[in-house]
This record gives sequence, structure tokens and C-alpha cells, in this order.
Amino acid sequence: MDSITVNKANLIETLEKNRSEHRGIFERAQIVYRQKVIDAFEDRLKAARNGEKIVTYIGLPEPEDHTAEFDTAIEMLKWDTAGEVTLDRRDFKRFVQNKWEWEASFVANTQSYSAMLDEQNERDGIT
Repeated sequence: MDSITVNKANLIETLEKNRSEHRGIFERAQIVYRQKVIDAFEDRLKAARNGEKIVTYIGLPEPEDHTAEFDTAIEMLKWDTAGEVTLDRRDFKRFVQNKWEWEASFVANTQSYSAMLDEQNERDGIT
């Protein structure tokens, strides 16, 4: 099967749910990322003030935010006048199964920060 016709309202609902989950992961990752950047800068400032070797490189991958891609897909669907939409295999994977081309890199860096926040909250007794 190369394409499928779906109810537009259901597709929008699915995309909005996927967008919300994606955005939540990104926002949580930003919390950890920003703290790690602050910590790294503070360590480097301390080293500079103490006359130690100064390392200027901070090798932290920035969390990825693909919210705009969800927004574009949702907006296009809202502007479409039909009640049903035909999706090819690629768009079905993206929009319904939430399997985007950028998924591997998103998981590799952005979700790893979220996992760190979960671990920290668990240690601190925050749920």
C-alpha cells in the first residue's frame, strides 16, 4: 500500500498530540542543557581566574526543536478544505506514527537531557 486516505480531523488531533509530546521533551531538555552550559562556563571562569589552562570549547549538543515542522503540517491541514486527506507512506510515518527523518538525532541528544532531568528528579524525590 503506497497511500491511505484519512479523516482530516483525526489526523490533526494526532499531530497536535505528537507536537505536544515533542515540545514537552524539548522544553525539559532545555532545562538540563542550560544548566550544563552554565556549569561549564562557571568551571571555565574559575580556571581562568585561578590562572589554570582555559578550555573554551563546550561540547554539548543543543536540544533539537522541530515544533515548527508540526506547526506547518497542522496549519496546512487546517487550511485544506477537504474532510479527508491522502497520505503517502512517508507522510503516514511522520504524521501518524511520529517517525520523522530527524528522529535519531533528536533521540540521541534531546531525549538524553530529559532522561537526566528524570533521574535528577527521582533522586530529589520529585515526581
